Amino acid sequence: MVISGVGEILEAEELGILVVDKRREVLGENHPDTLELGRLMEGEVLDAAVLKAQRHILGENHHGTLMVMSNLAMTYIQLGRLQEAQALGLEVVERQRKNLGHNHPDTLLSMSNLAVTYSRLGKIQEAEVLAVAVLQKRKCSLGENHPETMRTMSNLAFTYCKLERLQEAEDLGSVVLEKFRTILGDSHPDTLFSMGHLAMTYNKLGRFQEAETLLVQALEKQTDLLGNSHPSTVLNQSKLGATLNKLERWQEAEDLLLPALEEQKNILNANHPHLIQTMQNLADTYTKLGKLKEAEVPWLGKSRQQPTQQPSSSWLL
Repeated sequence: MVISGVGEILEAEELGILVVDKRREVLGENHPDTLELGRLMEGEVLDAAVLKAQRHILGENHHGTLMVMSNLAMTYIQLGRLQEAQALGLEVVERQRKNLGHNHPDTLLSMSNLAVTYSRLGKIQEAEVLAVAVLQKRKCSLGENHPETMRTMSNLAFTYCKLERLQEAEDLGSVVLEKFRTILGDSHPDTLFSMGHLAMTYNKLGRFQEAETLLVQALEKQTDLLGNSHPSTVLNQSKLGATLNKLERWQEAEDLLLPALEEQKNILNANHPHLIQTMQNLADTYTKLGKLKEAEVPWLGKSRQQPTQQPSSSWLL
């Protein structure tokens, strides 16, 4: 049994290497996009193979099996395979609740990731219900100022933003950003993600200058810490380009959105909501600049027909 399981893992690993090798041919061995895609692809194929083996050897409800299921669901989110993430996320939450309990940290982590999946699929009400439940439990077990509690608060604030409950989004987002700055520091990745969340709330409130200020600060720090090609850096670059669109600074917006799109095409699935949103924003920029031919090229036109998958930042990118 064990030999069979190992065989499946090696076979899956070889499939992943074939995909990543194509990226190496185009971008080079050490390009950040090659490394990032390789990490995600290898994680997905290996987790899938391990899960298949562990279900057979250890059983559906073994703690190790549930951990691999949760990891694989998280990888599906990162790759933009949201229907698969939702199906697996629902299964793992149900099994963890039954076998570990509703308040176990692993159960809460899987619930939080499922809330992110719901949010990206546009199921905002379902995302809110889960996020509120996780926040209440984490406050009780970990306290108000634990990083996991604060991450849940920030995701809930962003959910409020998507529900157009903008005052609640601003209030909670401002509180959690201050907590992150105080406890983790101005340059911590969680602080920078929280800044991006709050900036989107400012955008919806029409406070574009404040959104720009936050995103410029976050982007500068992310570029220094993570590099230009990291998914988190590219995500905030895209958000800043969208904000400059709102400020009618079209050329500056194009200068940010075009390279962001090129990076996202290298590291994200073609149906990933962040990629789709950047395409749409760049098409709008081209239209405002009078570049109508560029605005209607096939890959931009297609993006307007994609299924509704609401873009959002998250702790998983």
